Amino acid sequence: MIELRNLSKTIDGKEVLKDISLTIGKGEIFGLLGRNGSGKTTLLRLIQQILLPDQGTVLFNQVEIKRHPKVKQNIIYMPVENPFYDKYTYKQLVAIVSRIYPNFDVTYANELMNRYSIPETKKYRELSTGLKKQLALVLAFASRPALILLDEPTDGIDAVTRHDVLQLMVDEVAERETSILITSHRLEDIERMCNRIGFLEGNQLTNVMDLDDMKEDYMKIQMAFDEDVNLMIREQNIPILDHAGVFYTVLIPKNDEKKKKFLQELRPKVWNELPVNLEEVFIAKFGGNRRW
Repeated sequence: MIELRNLSKTIDGKEVLKDISLTIGKGEIFGLLGRNGSGKTTLLRLIQQILLPDQGTVLFNQVEIKRHPKVKQNIIYMPVENPFYDKYTYKQLVAIVSRIYPNFDVTYANELMNRYSIPETKKYRELSTGLKKQLALVLAFASRPALILLDEPTDGIDAVTRHDVLQLMVDEVAERETSILITSHRLEDIERMCNRIGFLEGNQLTNVMDLDDMKEDYMKIQMAFDEDVNLMIREQNIPILDHAGVFYTVLIPKNDEKKKKFLQELRPKVWNELPVNLEEVFIAKFGGNRRW
């Protein structure tokens, strides 16, 4: 459906993105991960053509968006903040957005507004952070796009609102096969929602893969020893997820028999193999104490 071909972008003399290629299919939720400043927001803006790439093309159903801008009616971008909305009420925003997106479903928008008890008479800037996020999502989904670009949609909201926001996304994909490209520092949200993920690192898109397959590639091991083996484990480049006294939790590739044998030869008193989560896999893959 949406295809990125060899996108590159330089901003203020820095090559933010280089040779980015990606295809997102109908009804897919794709998680785009990366540290602050890695280019996630820039990539979303390139897809929506808010920014134009220095090289490469963006296609929707094989149609190049730059040459056929009306195609953008199938794509909507929800930024972290939207100051343009600030001075408008819900009804005013509906009037604006529906002119841009002719398939806008007012009945559906009203239904969602009632479901989440979002005030219709307050201006956008008067709403809480959580209600702003929900209102922006209502407008996005009611626009009936084929692809929604979401930049940190659960940033700064409470647990209850976050649950509602995530459920709305899942329901929309299940019922209408809407595609979503989402960035988030909350890996638990990505893990709950996404079919595939990719990681922006060093201005390139790497490790694009099925989320379940990625987790299946690793094993988490809890161990206990009679003595401190911290240095010996680290010398083998084995990521230590947790260490308290003689208790260790490490992560290794399932097919790395050499590292597994090394750990067993340290004669642990306790050896438990456990399922892994996405954050643990990324710590293992990219090293250090990074958090996304």
